[in-house]
Amino acid sequence: MKRYTMIKCLTLIAVTLCSVEALAYSDDKGKEICRNPKVQEFTLPEYQAPEQKEVPAETEFSFIVSEWTNVKKIKLSGKGQDIPFTVESKETFHKVKAKLPPALTGKVVRVNARIPAVLGCYTTIGWLVKVAGTPAVEAPKAPETAIPATNNPVAPAVQNGVVPPPDSETPKLQNQQNIQNAVSP
Repeated sequence: MKRYTMIKCLTLIAVTLCSVEALAYSDDKGKEICRNPKVQEFTLPEYQAPEQKEVPAETEFSFIVSEWTNVKKIKLSGKGQDIPFTVESKETFHKVKAKLPPALTGKVVRVNARIPAVLGCYTTIGWLVKVAGTPAVEAPKAPETAIPATNNPVAPAVQNGVVPPPDSETPKLQNQQNIQNAVSP
């Protein structure tokens, strides 16, 4: 009987301890729920099928992130290359400003942003952008140089402001002039 009573007591103690934990009050307010950062107002036009808009090479762009963003841990990249940026903080938001690197000129690029919140969660977002090639550079023009007037015996003589034609046409014109002189009174 002692055995039976002892087993009952141990069972009663075990059930009491388990029921106390099951009925214990847990404070859910102590755990903060992480809010993912919001991203808005990306300034470059996205590359989409019907319009296929391009942006000039080395264009500056910006976007706005929510105030609970951890700005020290933001990562911005394109084609596996980090894109340098600056952050301008306001009371209710942060403005991220960057410039497309010259290495991305003439390519279709996905600009990726990983934006962490202060509490640890994060948002990843990306924009597809077509970067135009470099504009065609005009070939430098040779400076126009004036031909100095010299007494060159090869140069044709100018008479009455008219330059005579090349030598092959001179006899024909002389014959025409002789005919006109003979016909005119």
